[in-house]
This record gives sequence, C-alpha cells and structure tokens, in this order.
Amino acid sequence: MIIVSFDVVRLLAFWYSHQNVAVHWYNTISESFAIYNGTRQGSALSPYLFSRYIRDILLCITNSNIKCNIGGCVVNILAYADDLVLLAPSWRALQMLLDKLHSIANHLDMICNSSKTMYGRQPKTEL
Repeated sequence: MIIVSFDVVRLLAFWYSHQNVAVHWYNTISESFAIYNGTRQGSALSPYLFSRYIRDILLCITNSNIKCNIGGCVVNILAYADDLVLLAPSWRALQMLLDKLHSIANHLDMICNSSKTMYGRQPKTEL
C-alpha cells in the first residue's frame, strides 16, 4: 500500500480544482475557461489517479464469485483508461455484476454513462 502525505493530497486537490484550459482545434485556440473536476487529459498522473479512484469497484467486481474462463484465464472485469468491461457467463450473472457496479459507484458518487453502454455483441458498423 502506498501512503500519500496529507500535503500532497491538498496540493492535488488545489491543483485540480483551479484548472484553466483552452481547446486547440486545427489552427484555432479557444478562450480559456475553468474546469472544476476531472483529471487532465494526457497527464502522466491521470491514469494513476483514476485507477486509485476506481480501485474499490475493481476489487468488488473481482472478488465476486461471478467469473468467465477465457483461455484458462478467469476474469470478470477489464479496465483501460476510463472504460470498464464486465464479463459474465449469463445475462443473470451480468445483471448481478451491474448491480454491484451500481452500488459501489453510488458509494463513490460516480455516474456511469449508460448511453455509451454496449452488451451482448459488437455494434453494427456503418459502411
């Protein structure tokens, strides 16, 4: 377990609650504006902070008895950047994992974007 000093936490809290950003698109840069939550995209610190934030979710799902065996590897959750993939052997088991995810996300005051959710199969691609 990594212990972080209170001063470092205060510094990060101040830093992330006083961010000004601008959007660079093609050859144009927008006016700067304040953002009050979230980590900086592309920051080396962002993946670490996000993984610490969702650690309880990963542990809750991983420690459940619902798992899939894929090529000899037993797994039920994959996490990359800000995406999570739940794997279950049946739709009922998947619903149980979703219920666990919902419960722990509520505890962390996290909202999952259900409009970006896919299940069952790959989305159809437009040609």
